[in-house]
Amino acid sequence: MICHIEVYGCQMNVHDGEILSGILKAAGHTVVRNAKIAEAVFVVTCAVREHAETRALGRITHLAGIPKKKPIMVLCGCVAQEHGEKLLKKIKLLDFVIGPDVYHLIPELLQERRRLSVTDQGAEDYEQVKAVREQFPRSYVTVMRGCDNFCTYCIVPYVRGRERSRPSELILKEVEKLVEAGYGEITLLGQNVNSYTHNGMNFPKLLEKVSTVAGDRCRVRFVTSNPRDLTAELASVMASRENICNQFHLPAQSGNDRVLKAMRRGYTRNGYIEKIAMLKELMPDIVISTDMIAGFPGETLEEFEDTVSLMKEVRYDYAFLFRYSEREGTAALNISPPVPVKERLRRLSILQDLQAKITLEKSREIIGREMTVLVTGPARRAGQMASRTMGNRLIILESLDFTPGELVPVRIVKADGYTHFGEPVSV
Repeated sequence: MICHIEVYGCQMNVHDGEILSGILKAAGHTVVRNAKIAEAVFVVTCAVREHAETRALGRITHLAGIPKKKPIMVLCGCVAQEHGEKLLKKIKLLDFVIGPDVYHLIPELLQERRRLSVTDQGAEDYEQVKAVREQFPRSYVTVMRGCDNFCTYCIVPYVRGRERSRPSELILKEVEKLVEAGYGEITLLGQNVNSYTHNGMNFPKLLEKVSTVAGDRCRVRFVTSNPRDLTAELASVMASRENICNQFHLPAQSGNDRVLKAMRRGYTRNGYIEKIAMLKELMPDIVISTDMIAGFPGETLEEFEDTVSLMKEVRYDYAFLFRYSEREGTAALNISPPVPVKERLRRLSILQDLQAKITLEKSREIIGREMTVLVTGPARRAGQMASRTMGNRLIILESLDFTPGELVPVRIVKADGYTHFGEPVSV
């Protein structure tokens, strides 16, 4: 069967798409990028934000009408897990609704002649699946799945299950194979990587071992971290290893202590700032990003201003900013009073304008600096190649004379905030 896969959401979903592709190919199916010739279409969805969910569900209607004959339509991922059989009743175009822990059943399910929803949750780790990696020279390695935090606004523990860490020996073996295959960057994935633990090994120790296996030619990153679990040990490991990227995504979500408590985040504003200071002291050039929510239930204007002031104080390089989005089954739905949607959007706009200004200023600070970039592939515009710094900044090279996976010393000559331009320099 000819299959087409589309992925929406986080890096975990992207890697799940690679796992799904591996399962389909192992069963003898063909996976293609052209939806027009597909006999089965798989949409891997994200349920964290309402917009992402709506976009993915709308995409199903569009994809179902592309081929001359309607393909088998399969909804996978977090939205499938969250709504299950309800989606079959709501969206008549759907044939299957498949949760993240039962992808291994898909080849068998495709032989069924009736519409099905299968969203059983278990401890599936897909260790026997050979993922089809399509983003050379960058790749993902899952170190843990699920989350035990139960932040009041978040659906992840309900759709991804409780925390379960992979054995370190399997992680290291996977990393070793990727390095041998020539990958230049590996990102360790988990809903909260800092709470990784297996047979007495915590995340800092795992990161140290991964760094050793990765060696001189392969960079190491990781996402995502709860600030509560960021330790001095982890920061020290990062600072001591040259191949661990000087980038840290540390979601704050709010700058106000009462709101943080209502979110059940487990840290205070001052505690968060102290950890940011620790990172910057050990790694002065570190690139720091965050997540922020505007208009959490009960958030007053004064409390929102605390988020604004936190962003001004930390001066993040990048930020992922969202208005609060109601998620069925989360505790935040019971918190009053709700902030009107119009006001949430107004507050979000304030955060976006502020961060755009800070990002541009931080971006221009590196003009004239020299750094080594990893070439990742062709850029969007013809005649250009894209590359990434250790801080994960996008650097455009005005030439095609580079190979994906190549490390190139460059001087930054132009920057507009999110995109930078580099010229190669002689070493």
